[in-house]
Amino acid sequence: MSIHKRWSNYTRQNASSEPDTNGVYEIGDIETGAILYIGEGNIRTGLLAHSPDGGKKKHVSIFGTSIVGLYGYRFEITTSKDKAKQRQKELLKDFKTTYGSLPRFNQKQEKSAAPVFI
Repeated sequence: MSIHKRWSNYTRQNASSEPDTNGVYEIGDIETGAILYIGEGNIRTGLLAHSPDGGKKKHVSIFGTSIVGLYGYRFEITTSKDKAKQRQKELLKDFKTTYGSLPRFNQKQEKSAAPVFI
């Protein structure tokens, strides 16, 4: 089960306007609905840490790979950091049960540091 909200365009301006409170967020491809990453923590801080290019380029380098697409995000607010971590675990488990693996960039995160959009 994913977060049940509409995708917001993933730009610095939009991410900067989100609440900086505990929660979970998904980053994905708006055109296909594919979830690429599920994160947790302070929503605004987490979204900005991935540094979207703001739509200035058609080709965006994400996590060391070149991908073409229109990126989006959606989020849920939680009451605490522990609740955010718990909710992220639930979302990742549901995703893996449905698709047989974690979202593409959660797989890479297990092997390296936090993902970064360039």
